[in-house]
Amino acid sequence: RVTAVAWSGNGCAISQASASLLTEAIKDMPLDELKTFPKERLLDLIGVPLSMARLKCALLSLKVLHTGANSIPDTHERNA
Repeated sequence: RVTAVAWSGNGCAISQASASLLTEAIKDMPLDELKTFPKERLLDLIGVPLSMARLKCALLSLKVLHTGANSIPDTHERNA
């Protein structure tokens, strides 16, 4: 489970807002849910229509989350 989460970075307002909303949404979430956190849920949290260019900005934090979460072995793999 996520017990602490933080982020730091520079970027446009959409990418910054997305990262902030995502960090709030994943608190206390298990690893398997992080790995499959849907882009639609993040876009719902953002709550405004986005152009294709802004969509890329909005999903950047999710891409980083998925990459990081998928680099952590599942519990059963760590205990093997």
